Amino acid sequence: MFRLSVIAALLALFAVTVSCAQNPPKGFSGTIVSVAGDSATLQDKDGKNFAVQMTPGWTVSVNKPVDAGAIKPGSFIATTNTVVSPSTGRSTEVRILEPGYRPEEGTHAVSQTNPNMMTHGTVKTASATDAGVELEVTYPGGSRFLLVPPNVPVTLSEMLDKSVLKPGVAINGVTRTGADGVERASRLQLVSK
Repeated sequence: MFRLSVIAALLALFAVTVSCAQNPPKGFSGTIVSVAGDSATLQDKDGKNFAVQMTPGWTVSVNKPVDAGAIKPGSFIATTNTVVSPSTGRSTEVRILEPGYRPEEGTHAVSQTNPNMMTHGTVKTASATDAGVELEVTYPGGSRFLLVPPNVPVTLSEMLDKSVLKPGVAINGVTRTGADGVERASRLQLVSK
């Protein structure tokens, strides 16, 4: 009986992994037309309206430029990085995400055609050196060492009230497919001017 339970759990994990690989996150952008409950109607650059379903508890934020010194142990970050070795990367941009927003965790290729890596995880250590800020970023099942050179852009996601979502406000976001097969976004992010 125990073996069957383990096999069933592994098959379920495989199905979720395959589903995630087949349904990568999808980015979107537009201007606010309206917001009602857990749905936002946006207008794309061609003037066409489209609806975005939101997860319960969704948030609104804006990126603010900060110094790399703002990256602290306990920060949850997303960073695009070039491969130095299998467990080490050199960041080309870093985003310190707002508390509670964890879109995914781990390190994976940006895309099939882009050799860079994307790392989402919690900063375990951050040390200033002459070469930049050295980070150890942890996530379930592993970790990655990263160097953030001095010239790399770093942003901090600042939480905002949903009342800022007035018609005409430019936003972007990412949808992910849930277990129910519906694509939803968990936050809308104002486009900085």
